[in-house]
Amino acid sequence: MKFSPAFNPNIIVVAGTWDTVLPRHVALFKKLLRYSKKKALNPYILIFYPTPANYINEGKFKDYFDLDARIELFKHLGFNNVIVIEFEASDLNRSSAEFLNEFTRQTGINITELWIGENQQFGAGAQGFLSVRHECAARGINLRVLKNSFLVHLDKESFYRDFNAGKFALSSAIVGYFPTYKLKPDGKINMHDGVYNARLRLHPFDKKNEKAITIKIENQQLEEFSHHSDYNWLVLLEKIGETGLE
Repeated sequence: MKFSPAFNPNIIVVAGTWDTVLPRHVALFKKLLRYSKKKALNPYILIFYPTPANYINEGKFKDYFDLDARIELFKHLGFNNVIVIEFEASDLNRSSAEFLNEFTRQTGINITELWIGENQQFGAGAQGFLSVRHECAARGINLRVLKNSFLVHLDKESFYRDFNAGKFALSSAIVGYFPTYKLKPDGKINMHDGVYNARLRLHPFDKKNEKAITIKIENQQLEEFSHHSDYNWLVLLEKIGETGLE
């Protein structure tokens, strides 16, 4: 877990995988910031990474924003505190009590208020969602279940079909950003294989300083290419070809 020190010990946490960050999520974050200010709470975003669903679906879900890009976006939206839960397959079997105990042990944080989605599994088994209610009540945590009031009309099947096909102009029209990744020394990237028109950027969401490039991803590995060391971010614009492995 990685987190910033809490100067205000009254912590409010909103939990999720947050990929991709949709307009309804941005509306939720703004609401959380307003609410936390009104209630004198210290706002935190909690990220489960990689997405737990990939342990069940054999890596089906690719990153629209990688972890670094998500954190940068949260900072851009006004959050100073982010906690990353480095999720492993064995964590699928953790109960709500085990998760909250480990969370407190590793962070030293006692949560005052927790926001989670109404369909979000929080703990193992069929009782996972129900058990978090019991655990929060026992620990004095105010639990807020986020219902459909934060939803927007969105054809998810169409959105993910466009994203998976590399039609990022269509998906970015909804998200507000193109798929964004921090360049890693090992070249790993959780994205579909293919050849892409892309941009290198100095900063992830700054279009002023960028460089056009064509890149190839094969077996979730970026093919080596030359670039100035200051360009640390990769933005994918569209898929233009296959690698032969798909």
